Amino acid sequence: MGFKQGFMAIILTAATAIAGASMARAGTVEGSVTYLQRIAVPPGAKLLVELRDVSLMDVASKLIAAQDYDLTAVPQDYSLTFLDSQILETNSYAVSARITLDGELLFVTDTTYPVLTRGAGDKADMIVKMVSPTSSQVNLQLDDTKWTLIELNGTPVEKGRDPGFAFARDGQFSASGGCNRFMGQAELTGTEVRFPDRLAGTMMACTPELDTQESDFLATMPKVKSLARQGPMLQMIAEDGSVLMRLALKK
Repeated sequence: MGFKQGFMAIILTAATAIAGASMARAGTVEGSVTYLQRIAVPPGAKLLVELRDVSLMDVASKLIAAQDYDLTAVPQDYSLTFLDSQILETNSYAVSARITLDGELLFVTDTTYPVLTRGAGDKADMIVKMVSPTSSQVNLQLDDTKWTLIELNGTPVEKGRDPGFAFARDGQFSASGGCNRFMGQAELTGTEVRFPDRLAGTMMACTPELDTQESDFLATMPKVKSLARQGPMLQMIAEDGSVLMRLALKK
């Protein structure tokens, strides 16, 4: 092969490669992720959304695309990009989502959300379910921890003046409903807790909204009978098992 023919062959090969690359079209799967609980997103929460090939039941699903998001509120929109060459019409694909805080799983999809093939489209709105905390955990490790109140009796709280709890040792604690700060000593036995009926505290003026929230907070504390911790999340639970308060660990 002469120099001219060899040079033309190289050009033709390069052109073919470029043409092939340009034909590798990209597609997207879009939608949103939310949860049904009326609670604020804990500060620092992360959302991971994945697109996987779920065709084979007895084999680990193949990851096609993934995207991380810094989560500040729900619903959160997402978009996953893939190459057409990664998708086979004969296979099945699904998206999933999980919300974590400091590596601890808080919410996860427990339903399959099919996309792209077998009659499914390229959009999927997902609902993630809260992972149940381990209420059987004996050592809650509350000593020298601070917790931000994010939900009170099913309602997101007004931030005010740092609502939540700070636990010292031997059950000593301080607490705030968003305005004044109160101090006392709780009786802690395993996951069971009893807050005192009387608390020492400040007497600052509050806005009407925070005054109402603080009154609700103080009225709710004696109803708390047990605690359940899941990593950076803490639940305060009534005798009937209902969740009275949800808190997030402060860093």
